Amino acid sequence: MSDLETATPAEWDDLIDEWDEIRHGFYLGDAPAMVLRCARNLEASVAAGGPDTALWTLGLVLTGPYVIYARPDAAAEARVLEAMGAVERALGQVPCAHETHPCDDVSGADLDNFRYVLEMLAHPERDADHEAALADEENWPDEEGARSWFEGRMTREIWTCPRNLAGFARAFPG
Repeated sequence: MSDLETATPAEWDDLIDEWDEIRHGFYLGDAPAMVLRCARNLEASVAAGGPDTALWTLGLVLTGPYVIYARPDAAAEARVLEAMGAVERALGQVPCAHETHPCDDVSGADLDNFRYVLEMLAHPERDADHEAALADEENWPDEEGARSWFEGRMTREIWTCPRNLAGFARAFPG
């Protein structure tokens, strides 16, 4: 059996905070170890067909600028790229009915909004009313361009779509 970690919604919230701190460069913990932990879990989740593959994949996307530009070490970078390659190979050819995916317009500015997506995915206990509230423009972040980024894309179905995850993995580091 794999060594895939499982996490509660509260534990996901902590991980999301840590990944975002790594991205911004003010994580006080062992950033290379945290990134490697995410990569190991992503590989295990993909291999097992785990339900948390989207969270691990998008977590690595969020830490991408650190991995690629801060270059924690060659082994960490290689492991992350291997994990993203595994996502692309496993999920890239899965058929879907979506016309577009969020991965279709990846840009560096999009990372500012990733934590909202990760928080949504980390809380499956939230009902459809909550998802509808996230889709309401009054609840969008204030950053310029948030409307176009969130519009029509704040659903678990689209964000967890295998083709979307493979697209982000293919575009890594974005």
